Order: sequence, then C-alpha cells, then structure tokens
Amino acid sequence: MRWLYNLPTWFLGLLIVTFFLLTALVGLAIIHRRLHRSGAADSIDNGTVGWFFSAVSLLYGLLLGLLTVAAWGSYNQASIIASQEASATAVLYRDLAAYPDAARDALRKQVRNYLTVIITQSWPAQRRGLQSDSETVVLNQFQKRLFSQEGLTNEQLVVYSETIRAYNTLIDLRRQRQEALRGGVPGVLWLVVLLGAVATIGFSYCFVVVSYRLHALLTGALAGMIGLLVFLLVVLDHPFWGEISVSAEPYQLVLSTLIDR
Repeated sequence: MRWLYNLPTWFLGLLIVTFFLLTALVGLAIIHRRLHRSGAADSIDNGTVGWFFSAVSLLYGLLLGLLTVAAWGSYNQASIIASQEASATAVLYRDLAAYPDAARDALRKQVRNYLTVIITQSWPAQRRGLQSDSETVVLNQFQKRLFSQEGLTNEQLVVYSETIRAYNTLIDLRRQRQEALRGGVPGVLWLVVLLGAVATIGFSYCFVVVSYRLHALLTGALAGMIGLLVFLLVVLDHPFWGEISVSAEPYQLVLSTLIDR
C-alpha cells in the first residue's frame, strides 16, 4: 500500500472515491435487475430493511469516526514529536557555546549537518515511507566527538552534563519519530473497514426503489461518502507519508534562525 502515498493527494482521493462509487454502482446494477425480474421485490418491506440499514450504517459510521479521530490524534502527536526534536536540537546547539572554541565549532558543525540531513534527505525519504541512514552516521560522529572531550573546567563539566542530557533527549525524540514512521492502522482494522463498507452498501441494495436512476443516485451518494471517509483515514494513517504529512518546517526554522543567521 506504500505506493498509494507516492500519488498526488488529489489523484489518490479521486482514485479511492471512484473505486467505491463504481463498485457500488456495478453491484447495484446486478442486484436491482435480478431483484425486480425475480419478483422478490414484492416480498420486501422497506421499513424493515431501513431499520437494519440504520443499525448497520450507525455502527459503521461510529467505527470510521473512531478510527479517524485516532488517526488524527496520531498525526498531531507526530507533529509534536517533530517540533520537540527540533527544539531539542536548538537546545543542544546552544549548550555547546560553553565548550572550547575548537570543540565547539566542530560539534556545532555536526549539529548543523544533522539538521541539513533531516531536511534534505530524511524528510523526502519519510514521505515515501522509508528511513534515511544518514542521520545515524551524523549522530555517531557527533557522539564520538562529544564523549571524547578532556581537560574541561568545573564550569564546563556542568555544561557538559547538560549537553549530554540534551543529546539524550534528542535521541529519544528521534526514536519516537521513527516509531511513528512505521506506525499505522493495523491490517485487521483495514479489513473490518472494507467489510463494513461492503455490508453498508450491500444493505442499500435491498431497498425497493422502482426508479433505477434514483436508487443509483442514493447508493452512489452513500458510496461516495464512504470513499471520502476512507480517503481521509488513509491520508492520516501515516503522518510522515505522502504529500499531506508532517512538515519539516520546525527543523528549517531552527536552521535558519539560530544556526545560519
């Protein structure tokens, strides 16, 4: 399913809605014709069918609503993680100001490289559902240089401990971002969503509507709405994938306002 996020968002939405719409109308064309030709329509009570349809559509609507709210919460959480990681990078950069000149310049250069890698390499890769190994390389180089500091004064040792704490915070937030990259709605829930769509649209076939055009219009509206909700769920399912994803703007802001100014 990762290839879906490589498509333009408008085309992805059109594709999903069209799939549900065409599938529903093809199924209706088959069922409606057979239902009226067989005479089974005379034994159907629209009131009874409507009661069952209301129950099924209500339960399915609740399912989609809860999943969408959960996906939106995950999207917001991913955005917060990215913002906090950018802030942790800024704190780490400022803490290095108390280091000796040579060590400070070298370490700050690694911090800048880390931000540059995130913006230019990690974020484009994340939008394709991939992870960039360049981050790990830069962080390993930074950590090796950071832990090799010697001959620090007592005042510098205090700053050193704060720098280590800021670095550990950065590592933890990076881990959370990588976990959010791999997260998403489990496959079994997607199966339930699709089966629920089949059941809901299938019940709409059971109504006795003499005019096929009117029946097709009502079923098409239902299928189109389900398609829109599924599209929304797909877009929010992976907060770092596709065009509608968490922005790298917090990192760019730190780089432009604190480091490159």
